[in-house]
Amino acid sequence: MPKFDLITPGWTRSQLEIETRRIFDICDGCRRCFNLCPSFNTLIDRIDEYESDSTKFAPQDFTQIEQECYYCKLCFNHCPYTPPHQYDLDFPRLMVAWKQQRAAEGGATWRDKLLIQTDLIGKLGSLTAPLTNWVLRAPWLRSLIERTVGVHKDRQVLPFQSRTFTQWWDQRKPAALSSTGNGKVAFFPGCLVTYQVTDIGKATVQILEKNGIEVVVPQGQQCCGMPRFDVGDTEGMARIAESQYQLFAPYIEQGYDIVIPAPSCSLMFKREYPYLKSTPAMKQLSERTFDLCEYLMRLKRENRLSLEFPANPGRVAYQIPCHLRDQNIGFKSKELMELTGATVHLIEKCSGHDGAWSAKTEFFDLSMKIAKKAVREIQDESFDILASDCPLSALQLDQALQTEPARSTLHPIQVVRNAYGLTP
Repeated sequence: MPKFDLITPGWTRSQLEIETRRIFDICDGCRRCFNLCPSFNTLIDRIDEYESDSTKFAPQDFTQIEQECYYCKLCFNHCPYTPPHQYDLDFPRLMVAWKQQRAAEGGATWRDKLLIQTDLIGKLGSLTAPLTNWVLRAPWLRSLIERTVGVHKDRQVLPFQSRTFTQWWDQRKPAALSSTGNGKVAFFPGCLVTYQVTDIGKATVQILEKNGIEVVVPQGQQCCGMPRFDVGDTEGMARIAESQYQLFAPYIEQGYDIVIPAPSCSLMFKREYPYLKSTPAMKQLSERTFDLCEYLMRLKRENRLSLEFPANPGRVAYQIPCHLRDQNIGFKSKELMELTGATVHLIEKCSGHDGAWSAKTEFFDLSMKIAKKAVREIQDESFDILASDCPLSALQLDQALQTEPARSTLHPIQVVRNAYGLTP
């Protein structure tokens, strides 16, 4: 049987089923990922129902397990059999193979294909922000959208901004270039920061420039491609990876580091692009990419970060997103917030949002159920601030907690910006 290669798959459905049953047999003997996510709950339930006979798995079982996977990748970090182990088990990419198979068989709906068009949705949403935001808040229109599109009427959506981050950047007065040579950053805001949570991008620029970092925002940026995992479009992601390299290569050659505030986007640059395109160029792009708080803690290690924080944030409940955990960089956001004097309580529970997955009518309730673990941990104690690096995790927690807008979940960079005493 051919080895899995998500760019040029060489397997038939029959071969994919054989490989899947091999992996299911290993999962049956291990069960370390029990209750980790809906996919594994269904998998273990079926294994027990079929008395550990993987040959009894039916097509609908494969489909359900695949569709319940939202590519959080926590199972990869839990698994003791990942490469280079002889079992060569990579469950997230097995699920991507099944998503590819479903799409090839015509199982990807027009809704699924629409929801991954984040650049298009962001541009249209921002151009029509007042109207779009009103529609998203109108219950009767949301009910109509649910019936016609399949997006759950109760799924809260981050409001679109009429003035995008890119527009703010283009219109602001250029900052004086630092004479300290403290560093140079090519900033990749990502779709959510560009069109919806623009203040995260502004706070990033404020803090980097306060610390003497020269910041540029390369023109012509596009979505990182992460949403395309939902339909297994790895060929599309590979093309995006190449485009990203072409965009950022001139900056890398000039000594710029790439800094990204959204964990899913930084994960794509650092982990997924080199897998999708195994080239020296993609390796270079990966090695020069940093999660935002990872980069700031590097400045701290090199004594290049200002530690003058006049405002103490107090007690912070910090939910670390799954895609940040998968980067294996430690708890940089927690460490950064602690530098401000904050007491930070780490929450290692998935929010269950995952982009478009939780917006789909059939998965919304399940996503809110997943969020309950993190919510219980937050409710067990009182905190002054709730923080998460992922804007969608923040939205999910706010919806589950029914948080007032004035106390909505912040990105760690906003917590640090406020601790510096900088004005939003």
